[in-house]
Amino acid sequence: MRRAAILLGALAAASCGGAGGPAPRPLATNVSAARPLAELPQQDLQQGQCGMALWQRTEPARRIAFVLDEPATIRIVDDGKVIVLARTASEGDPVVRHAPVQRFAGAGHSVTIDVRMEQREGLTAGAIIPEGTLTSQSARGSVVLPVFGLIGCR
Repeated sequence: MRRAAILLGALAAASCGGAGGPAPRPLATNVSAARPLAELPQQDLQQGQCGMALWQRTEPARRIAFVLDEPATIRIVDDGKVIVLARTASEGDPVVRHAPVQRFAGAGHSVTIDVRMEQREGLTAGAIIPEGTLTSQSARGSVVLPVFGLIGCR
């Protein structure tokens, strides 16, 4: 319970943007709808897994992706269905078992996440993602979305 409280507090701090002010919010560019990815329902971690939850910088923020370290997948909602894409590549030094750049593909979709991760004092088995982007491509078009989030392990 204490770990959940710490993670929630860290998420709240990350969403405020920190001392330097809010992170820049790039505009979404999309061929189709203004909301290309629907909100993802709450996700569960199995014992030994580390998950990265990403929220789109909107008002209110919407959870749009969940990345697992094992199996190396991303979950998104498209056309009302949760789809799972396998990781095809990753780049950079991992933080809490997640690389800052990860690519996923399958089911006619391609997703790339590029995030900045920070480990903070008092946050155990996790990290904050104060800023990043999620790029999604499918038959309906492509979009680049500003995101923030957190990593937690069970």
